[in-house]
Amino acid sequence: MSNPGQHTQAPAPAGPAPMSLFVVERRLPKVTEQQLAVLQQALCGAAGRFSARGDAVRYLRSIFLARQGRLLSLFTAGCLDTVRAVNEASLIPFTGIEAAVELPGAGQP
Repeated sequence: MSNPGQHTQAPAPAGPAPMSLFVVERRLPKVTEQQLAVLQQALCGAAGRFSARGDAVRYLRSIFLARQGRLLSLFTAGCLDTVRAVNEASLIPFTGIEAAVELPGAGQP
């Protein structure tokens, strides 16, 4: 109960959770371009399902380093656990997930 003359403020409405950047690493030796396309569809689909149910997550893109057989997939999400859940739901094994910082090039926002 507030005393007369005291002002109480209602809490500010919660906005969307801040999104962070995450990198998911996979080792994929001898993967074909067709397999990479299927993998990308699986990642897009899993992220889309989680997003549709209200989880703050978005699959951005992947970069394949052919000589090393490494695939680096970029996601934005509210937390690492959501990125882990999306990647587990895609049924594509991964070796790690790390929070990342993007360093844009000159002239890019």
